[in-house]
Amino acid sequence: MFEHLYIHIPFCDGKCHYCGFYSVMAAPSLTELYVGLPAAELDVLREMRQIAAKTPIRSVYMGGGTPAMLGCDGLKRLAEGIAGKLDLSGVSEWTVELNPASVNTDILDTLRAIGANRISIGAQIFDDPTLKLIGRRHSAEDAARAVAMAQDAGFGNVGIDLIAGLPGVTDELWGQTLAHALALQLKHLSVYALSVEPGTVLAAQAAAGLRLPDEEAQLAALSQAEQVLGAAGFARYEISNYALPGLECLHNLSVWRGSDYLGLGPAAASRVGKTRWTNCADLSDYIEAVQQGRRPACERETLSDVDDALERVVFALRLAEGIGLDEIRHKFPVLSGRIGEWKKRMQGLARQQIAEPHGQRWRLTARGRDVCDAVLRELL
Repeated sequence: MFEHLYIHIPFCDGKCHYCGFYSVMAAPSLTELYVGLPAAELDVLREMRQIAAKTPIRSVYMGGGTPAMLGCDGLKRLAEGIAGKLDLSGVSEWTVELNPASVNTDILDTLRAIGANRISIGAQIFDDPTLKLIGRRHSAEDAARAVAMAQDAGFGNVGIDLIAGLPGVTDELWGQTLAHALALQLKHLSVYALSVEPGTVLAAQAAAGLRLPDEEAQLAALSQAEQVLGAAGFARYEISNYALPGLECLHNLSVWRGSDYLGLGPAAASRVGKTRWTNCADLSDYIEAVQQGRRPACERETLSDVDDALERVVFALRLAEGIGLDEIRHKFPVLSGRIGEWKKRMQGLARQQIAEPHGQRWRLTARGRDVCDAVLRELL
């Protein structure tokens, strides 16, 4: 049974050059229509017996796109619709992603009123020329102001996203961005390596000759971030995420630890029991299906017992806490036959300084985190 809910808000006021997430330009007619659809999708799933009535939820994550594009009234109506279908009384963490330009006191007050208690702001970098180069529609000052406004509005858990390895960013400039971020008294920072997603403006620019940092430069930028943030008391609890002690993102932690989650909206992903599905990234089709009481088109798969257990286990290697082989044996007996081989592989990775024992668990080293995907493929 899922305890974690993701709601995709597919609206933006423009498209950043690197963004591969599904979004469309916000229009009043669309946003007005959309606010009731996630709750209606829940009704469809309940009728199909995919979910139980009034399922208790522990965490909510609203991402996009830009949730603030729904406006204050839209956010209230969406939250009321969801609260009428699921039990939100036990929610301990409710995260909302915001772009700096969309932050204002009315939006923040509305988010607090509906139950949100964690804000994640897309700063990306504190350098105006680079922000313009990558298609962002805010300034460094706007990002800092947005953080301060969220803190002043009573949000005690405010974090930002940064992108390492942006074109033209020197070590010095990246260091200035990290210093600027630390000055904001944040609780959480996500530091992502720049990726070139197919179909984006950045992909077209790269094909036309835009020079991007190579893998070595990106790894150096990520290492610089780890050193600077670690010295300031932030723990790298996951490949791309840092937090002060006790302020890790519960929603994402739960997913990496193998918990079930439900995603609502176009392009949203779900995993409930041994079934996983991802709604198709098409707002028009999503609207039509939900309005007609049909399940949105999706890519759907039912996993075998072994594959289900594997996925719930190995992705925890992304976390600093790692995995416990004896714990896996007891929790997932279907994997018992693999534990001995995994132990040998982890010992081999330890000799290469890619993994290390940590109490009764195994975790990746700093070097191992750089090749995490390769390690996961080997175990899978």
